[in-house]
Order: sequence, then structure tokens, then C-alpha cells
Amino acid sequence: MATLTVLTGALREKSFELASQRGKTFVIGRGCEGVEMRIPDNAISRRHAELSFRDGQWFIRDLGSSNGTFINELRVQHTTGLSHNDQIRCGATVLLFEADYQERLLTPEQDPNAPVELVFDPGETMIAVAFDSLQSKQAARHRKRILEAGQAALNMSHGVKNILQALRSGQDVMDDAFGYHDMDQAKKAWNILKRNLDKIHKVVLDMLKFSRETPPRMQPCQFNRLVESVAEVLRPQADLRHVSLTIQLDEQLEQVNLDPDQMQDVLMNLVMNAIEAVEPQVGQVTVHTELNHKTGELVLRVTDNGRGIENTDLIFEPFHTDKQGQGTGLGLAIARKIVRNHHGRIEVKTLPGEGSIFTVRIPVRS
Repeated sequence: MATLTVLTGALREKSFELASQRGKTFVIGRGCEGVEMRIPDNAISRRHAELSFRDGQWFIRDLGSSNGTFINELRVQHTTGLSHNDQIRCGATVLLFEADYQERLLTPEQDPNAPVELVFDPGETMIAVAFDSLQSKQAARHRKRILEAGQAALNMSHGVKNILQALRSGQDVMDDAFGYHDMDQAKKAWNILKRNLDKIHKVVLDMLKFSRETPPRMQPCQFNRLVESVAEVLRPQADLRHVSLTIQLDEQLEQVNLDPDQMQDVLMNLVMNAIEAVEPQVGQVTVHTELNHKTGELVLRVTDNGRGIENTDLIFEPFHTDKQGQGTGLGLAIARKIVRNHHGRIEVKTLPGEGSIFTVRIPVRS
């Protein structure tokens, strides 16, 4: 048996089972009559695409739909065979095609209901019962990653949409300013465009930092000077919100071995999050460094007196944000990844209405 799982759209995470019977067909569409997989998506035609099973394989063909059918973003021009983990896009809905473990071992001469010998490497694959079929842990992990990627794409689309709307507004203001030769208005429009171009730049850089596996380039670093540099960069933003930004440095902390560029990202994310978490006028953010001689650890603490964090289990998850679409949701995920690559750990303590403390501990050599 095979399955189609909805990755994006109104029926997200819903699965459709496809019984592997010779000559069996399934129609994807928005209509009711003769449609086995009805999907409420206005970009899908009433009878959009048809799946059929023959010779031990599933095939798909477009039924003359308005917006086309795509496999891994390649348009289906004729009847096309499907492979395990193919992504099918109909309208705005993306579906994951999965052929189960037994089906992938079948040959055209075999009876689909005949017993199948399961061969697996215990070191690589463990067979588990899931969704009434046999599925490897490896495949289950892969399926989970694809589902997460689909959700991440949805989350990111909202943030990008907001940025694009702001860019369009800036463009309209700029066009009007040029039409009236109003340079003051043009300057205002340019500020809107520049601010949102910076946001797009940050989104792209965060995606690259999160997706790439970049080992730290360890080198001697004056960590206190790095903290002072980051505080100097972020102080104008703190002043703009009338937030107090204080640094407390352990002068016994001299040179330590770490990647200064990556640790600067950690500092920027933690301190910027703290500045944005506190209330203007009364907000206080403190950055504290310490060298723990007993454990041989560099300790960094970022403390704020903000509203606290409701669910600390989610804050390090990729694309999780409570900034109403203003953030990428990758800052803390990147920070945790960098700290772990330095063989360290990052912890958070919070009290609702009183504030939060983020603590980073990294083993170092003086």
C-alpha cells in the first residue's frame, strides 16, 4: 500500500491510503462526483489529476487541470511514474507520495497480496509497525522532516508576505514622490524600502546559517571585547526603545578558544531578543560574562525583566516565533546549533511577568 500525505493546505497532515490493485485509479480534485481524494483548494480543478497502479508501480497524469500538476516542481506533461518520497503539487496543495516497505520490494510478476521477505540491516534500519504498515525508523524520520519543512515553508511565507507588502507600499510612495518631484516624500519611501530590504537580507542569511553545517573555526578570542562590540552595535536599538543595556564583564576572562564569528551570532540573537522582550522606558537588559575555573567553562548570561516566556520547550524550535510575523523564528535555533557545535549548552529560566535568563556554558581553555 502507498500513501499520500498533505504537506501544505487545509488538510495538512491528512493521509490518503492507496490500495495497490492492478488497474486501480484514484482521482484528486475539488469536486465530488468520481473524486476519491477531495481537497478544498480553489486552485485545484474539480477533476485535477489521476493516479493509477500497474506493473507494480504508481503513475500520475494530469486531467487537463487549470493550474497543472507538478512532481518535485516539474510539470507533468504525460503519464509519469512515481517514486518513493516524490512531492506532488496540485494547485496550492503539496502531497508527499510514499510507497511502503513491502511495495518497494515488489516486482511486476509478484502478487501484491503475496508474502514478502523483509531484508534489512539491523545497524541501519529497524522495522516498526506504523499506520498499519511496515515502515523503517529511517523513513519515519525522513517523513517527519518533510512535514516539518512543509510547515516551515508556511510559517516563512507569512513573514515574507508581510515584507513584500511593506516593499510594495514603499514602492507606491516612491512612485508618487517622483511624480510630484517631492524629495522629502522620496526619502521617507526609501527608508521603508531600506528597512524591509534589510529584513529580507536577514531572512536569507538566517536560512543559510541554519541549513548549512559549518564547523566552528576555533581560534584565540578576547570574549569580553566581543561582548563590548556587540553591545556597541545594539545600543542604538536599545536607546531607540529607551531600554537600559548593561554589560558586566569578568576581567579574569582573557583569551578563550572559540569561533568569534559564530559566537557573535549567538550574542546578537540573545541580546536583540532580550531588548525586544522588555517594555520601553522600564526595560533592563544585562549581559554578564564569567570564567568558571572549577568546570573550565565560559559562562554567558543575558538577563531581561520582560514578560517572560510561556513555553520554553518551543523557543529553540526552528521557525517558532511570537513576534507576530516580524521575526524569522530561526535566531534561537541558530544560537543553540552554534553552542552545541562548540560542545556547550544553552539554558533558559523564566518567570511570567518578571523576565528571563539565558545562560550559555561552553568548555574553553584559557
